[in-house]
Amino acid sequence: MKALIQSFRFALEGMAYALLTQRNMRIHFAAAIFVVLLCALLQVNTYEIIAVLFSVALVIALELANTAVERVIDLLVEERRHPYAKVAKDVAAAAVFVAAINAVLIAYFVFYDKLTPPHLRDWQASLHPPYIGAFLIALLLLLNLIVAYAILLRNKHRRK
Repeated sequence: MKALIQSFRFALEGMAYALLTQRNMRIHFAAAIFVVLLCALLQVNTYEIIAVLFSVALVIALELANTAVERVIDLLVEERRHPYAKVAKDVAAAAVFVAAINAVLIAYFVFYDKLTPPHLRDWQASLHPPYIGAFLIALLLLLNLIVAYAILLRNKHRRK
Protein backbone atom coordinates (compact mmCIF):
# COMPACT_ATOMS: atom_id res chain seq x y z
CA MET A 1 0.00 0.00 0.00
CA LYS A 2 2.86 2.34 0.84
CA ALA A 3 4.36 1.86 -2.65
CA LEU A 4 1.02 2.69 -4.25
CA ILE A 5 0.68 5.89 -2.26
CA GLN A 6 4.28 6.77 -3.15
CA SER A 7 3.54 6.27 -6.87
CA PHE A 8 0.57 8.65 -6.63
CA ARG A 9 2.79 11.19 -4.87
CA PHE A 10 5.36 10.95 -7.68
CA ALA A 11 2.62 11.49 -10.27
CA LEU A 12 1.35 14.55 -8.40
CA GLU A 13 4.90 15.90 -8.18
CA GLY A 14 5.24 15.48 -11.94
CA MET A 15 1.98 17.30 -12.54
CA ALA A 16 3.00 20.09 -10.15
CA TYR A 17 6.39 20.42 -11.88
CA ALA A 18 4.72 20.73 -15.28
CA LEU A 19 2.21 23.28 -14.03
CA LEU A 20 4.88 25.37 -12.33
CA THR A 21 7.43 25.32 -15.14
CA GLN A 22 5.50 24.95 -18.41
CA ARG A 23 3.48 27.87 -19.75
CA ASN A 24 1.61 25.64 -22.20
CA MET A 25 0.55 23.30 -19.41
CA ARG A 26 -0.96 26.22 -17.53
CA ILE A 27 -2.78 27.28 -20.71
CA HIS A 28 -4.09 23.73 -21.23
CA PHE A 29 -5.26 23.53 -17.61
CA ALA A 30 -7.01 26.90 -17.80
CA ALA A 31 -8.73 25.82 -21.03
CA ALA A 32 -9.70 22.49 -19.44
CA ILE A 33 -11.25 24.18 -16.42
CA PHE A 34 -13.13 26.61 -18.68
CA VAL A 35 -14.44 23.85 -20.94
CA VAL A 36 -15.52 21.61 -18.05
CA LEU A 37 -17.33 24.53 -16.41
CA LEU A 38 -18.97 25.32 -19.75
CA CYS A 39 -20.10 21.69 -20.01
CA ALA A 40 -21.69 21.93 -16.57
CA LEU A 41 -23.30 25.29 -17.34
CA LEU A 42 -24.72 24.16 -20.68
CA GLN A 43 -25.69 20.71 -19.40
CA VAL A 44 -24.08 18.73 -22.19
CA ASN A 45 -25.09 15.11 -22.54
CA THR A 46 -23.06 12.12 -21.36
CA TYR A 47 -21.47 11.35 -24.72
CA GLU A 48 -20.44 14.95 -25.25
CA ILE A 49 -18.83 15.18 -21.82
CA ILE A 50 -16.99 11.92 -22.50
CA ALA A 51 -15.62 13.37 -25.74
CA VAL A 52 -14.62 16.62 -24.04
CA LEU A 53 -12.97 14.91 -21.06
CA PHE A 54 -11.10 12.47 -23.30
CA SER A 55 -9.78 15.25 -25.52
CA VAL A 56 -8.75 17.33 -22.49
CA ALA A 57 -7.00 14.34 -20.90
CA LEU A 58 -5.22 13.56 -24.17
CA VAL A 59 -3.85 17.09 -24.52
CA ILE A 60 -2.67 17.21 -20.90
CA ALA A 61 -1.14 13.72 -21.06
CA LEU A 62 0.75 14.56 -24.24
CA GLU A 63 1.94 17.85 -22.77
CA LEU A 64 3.30 15.91 -19.79
CA ALA A 65 5.05 13.46 -22.14
CA ASN A 66 6.42 16.39 -24.16
CA THR A 67 7.86 17.92 -20.99
CA ALA A 68 9.45 14.60 -20.04
CA VAL A 69 10.99 14.19 -23.51
CA GLU A 70 12.40 17.72 -23.40
CA ARG A 71 13.96 17.24 -19.94
CA VAL A 72 15.52 13.87 -20.80
CA ILE A 73 16.98 15.27 -24.01
CA ASP A 74 18.36 18.29 -22.16
CA LEU A 75 19.97 15.89 -19.69
CA LEU A 76 21.48 13.56 -22.28
CA VAL A 77 22.50 15.90 -25.08
CA GLU A 78 25.29 18.32 -24.36
CA GLU A 79 25.12 19.94 -27.77
CA ARG A 80 22.34 22.51 -27.72
CA ARG A 81 21.64 22.18 -31.45
CA HIS A 82 21.96 18.46 -32.02
CA PRO A 83 19.71 17.58 -34.97
CA TYR A 84 18.29 14.41 -33.36
CA ALA A 85 17.47 16.28 -30.17
CA LYS A 86 15.60 18.85 -32.22
CA VAL A 87 13.67 16.16 -34.07
CA ALA A 88 12.64 14.43 -30.82
CA LYS A 89 11.49 17.70 -29.24
CA ASP A 90 9.67 18.79 -32.39
CA VAL A 91 7.87 15.47 -32.76
CA ALA A 92 6.78 15.49 -29.10
CA ALA A 93 5.48 19.05 -29.54
CA ALA A 94 3.68 18.02 -32.74
CA ALA A 95 1.87 15.27 -30.82
CA VAL A 96 0.52 17.89 -28.41
CA PHE A 97 -0.45 20.09 -31.35
CA VAL A 98 -2.42 17.30 -33.03
CA ALA A 99 -4.26 16.57 -29.78
CA ALA A 100 -5.00 20.28 -29.34
CA ILE A 101 -6.46 20.50 -32.85
CA ASN A 102 -8.61 17.48 -32.02
CA ALA A 103 -9.77 19.16 -28.79
CA VAL A 104 -10.74 22.35 -30.64
CA LEU A 105 -12.76 20.38 -33.19
CA ILE A 106 -14.53 18.39 -30.47
CA ALA A 107 -15.31 21.61 -28.62
CA TYR A 108 -16.72 23.08 -31.82
CA PHE A 109 -19.06 20.13 -32.33
CA VAL A 110 -20.14 20.00 -28.68
CA PHE A 111 -20.74 23.71 -28.17
CA TYR A 112 -21.87 24.94 -31.61
CA ASP A 113 -25.58 24.38 -31.08
CA LYS A 114 -25.47 25.33 -27.43
CA LEU A 115 -23.73 28.69 -27.87
CA THR A 116 -25.33 29.86 -31.11
CA PRO A 117 -28.68 31.62 -30.58
CA PRO A 118 -31.54 29.68 -32.24
CA HIS A 119 -32.40 32.39 -34.76
CA LEU A 120 -28.77 32.60 -35.91
CA ARG A 121 -28.39 28.81 -35.85
CA ASP A 122 -31.35 28.44 -38.20
CA TRP A 123 -29.98 31.14 -40.49
CA GLN A 124 -26.49 29.66 -40.49
CA ALA A 125 -27.81 26.14 -41.05
CA SER A 126 -29.57 27.38 -44.15
CA LEU A 127 -26.22 28.61 -45.46
CA HIS A 128 -24.10 25.62 -44.46
CA PRO A 129 -24.21 22.67 -42.08
CA PRO A 130 -22.22 22.98 -38.81
CA TYR A 131 -19.53 20.53 -39.92
CA ILE A 132 -18.40 23.08 -42.51
CA GLY A 133 -17.19 25.27 -39.65
CA ALA A 134 -15.16 22.38 -38.22
CA PHE A 135 -13.73 21.73 -41.67
CA LEU A 136 -12.76 25.39 -41.99
CA ILE A 137 -11.08 25.36 -38.58
CA ALA A 138 -9.10 22.25 -39.54
CA LEU A 139 -8.21 23.82 -42.89
CA LEU A 140 -6.96 27.01 -41.21
CA LEU A 141 -4.84 24.99 -38.79
CA LEU A 142 -3.40 22.99 -41.70
CA LEU A 143 -2.60 26.19 -43.59
CA ASN A 144 -0.96 27.53 -40.45
CA LEU A 145 1.23 24.42 -40.32
CA ILE A 146 2.19 24.75 -43.97
CA VAL A 147 3.12 28.42 -43.56
CA ALA A 148 5.12 27.69 -40.39
CA TYR A 149 6.96 24.89 -42.19
CA ALA A 150 7.71 27.13 -45.16
CA ILE A 151 9.15 29.78 -42.82
CA LEU A 152 11.22 27.11 -41.08
CA LEU A 153 12.64 25.87 -44.38
CA ARG A 154 13.37 29.41 -45.54
CA ASN A 155 15.28 30.19 -42.35
CA LYS A 156 17.16 26.89 -42.59
CA HIS A 157 18.29 27.69 -46.13
CA ARG A 158 19.34 31.22 -45.14
CA ARG A 159 21.76 29.85 -42.53
CA LYS A 160 23.62 27.74 -45.09
